Amino acid sequence: MDQDKKSKSPKLGWTFDELASSLSVSVPFLRLEVKRGRLKAALLGRRVVLLDAEVRRYLAEASGAQGEWR
Repeated sequence: MDQDKKSKSPKLGWTFDELASSLSVSVPFLRLEVKRGRLKAALLGRRVVLLDAEVRRYLAEASGAQGEWR
């Protein structure tokens, strides 16, 4: 029963590895985006987390800017 609850709860944050795998990009690319200020990361203890709301904002902004490149 607890497994069902876990799988249905929304994801609040991502590690670099999780997000890189999900987006098919590299971890160094994501770290560079954070360094450039395009993607914000939060430090929770020693762990760096990319909040889901921030990831969604970043992706929406990136998909909007894609039209400018073509």
